[in-house]
Amino acid sequence: MDKPILAARIHEYKKPLSIDNISKPSITEGEGVLVRVASAGLCHSDLHLINGEWKDLIPLNLPKTPGHEVAGWVEETGKSVPADLLKSGDLVAVFGGWGCGMCFYCKSGDEQICSFARWPGLSSFDGGYSEYILVPSYRFLVKVDKKSNTNPEELAPLTDAGLTPYRAIKKVKHLLGPGKTIAIIGIGGLGSYGVQYTKILGGGSTVIAMDRKDEKLELAKSWGADHLVNIENDVDIKKQIMDITAGKGVDIIIDCVGAESTISNSVKIIEKGGAIVVVGLFGSHIKVPLALSVINEYKVIGSMWGNYNELREVIELQSQGKIKNSIRKFRLDEINNAIDLLKQGEIVGRGVIIP
Repeated sequence: MDKPILAARIHEYKKPLSIDNISKPSITEGEGVLVRVASAGLCHSDLHLINGEWKDLIPLNLPKTPGHEVAGWVEETGKSVPADLLKSGDLVAVFGGWGCGMCFYCKSGDEQICSFARWPGLSSFDGGYSEYILVPSYRFLVKVDKKSNTNPEELAPLTDAGLTPYRAIKKVKHLLGPGKTIAIIGIGGLGSYGVQYTKILGGGSTVIAMDRKDEKLELAKSWGADHLVNIENDVDIKKQIMDITAGKGVDIIIDCVGAESTISNSVKIIEKGGAIVVVGLFGSHIKVPLALSVINEYKVIGSMWGNYNELREVIELQSQGKIKNSIRKFRLDEINNAIDLLKQGEIVGRGVIIP
């Protein structure tokens, strides 16, 4: 009998996670893969889950192990996993959009918005705040070449923090180019990657980083932001943006916060024909003035995570050294301290749990 493993689990909403001894997962289906967790990113979505904010949207049977940004090493594969595709010891990233494989969205390549989606740590499956994670199918793993420069601590955040802004910017890439301006609101885990993607996909667009903390803005500057705007203390954001853009406004806004306040500010500074892409989930409603949205023909777009091939693209950018990481590591038994720091906005970049 395998000895117990450690996992940080939700027993009660709005309470600290409990570090439990649990049974090591076992493969029950032929396509399944057991992964020894090397690292798991700490995301604001985990905070929403732990606080019970999504209990009606995503009902869970507690206790539950969160953690949907996961990387690790293959420990064991099921009998239906194609020979030589994966073997013990391979470094893998866990793609979080576990789709049914049969619906329209899955067949279109967007399993993360599957009609019957399951997500590790956010649904019936336990996540990566554990020493092991059971992945139901090898189809949800991206094998990382041994020659890659990517280490597990950098790999895990790419599965969401690195993936989500990449997809968001790709959606509006055709609106960018010389003379255009793109703003990233919220320079946290997602926004810190978003700034870098604007330099890769933006075609020479001017990049504005917006956040409440100067240390996060300085990180954005080091990764290519052309202008910094601190949005703390109800400053006149519109005046600052109009000064930067010579009265024109911003063509593209990637909102990595998604609060009512950031969406309201976005509407004030968006240029005619522009687009606001919302990926953050701090708020509960998107409210925009009807007349202005029609007259100025701006778009408000939601963007959900990213698909499997987009994750492969992000990992390839990492392996080529084209994106950088700001990682703060925590042991599994430090997870509640890490959660508190994330709540307070004290983690610059991405917090990563190392079981």
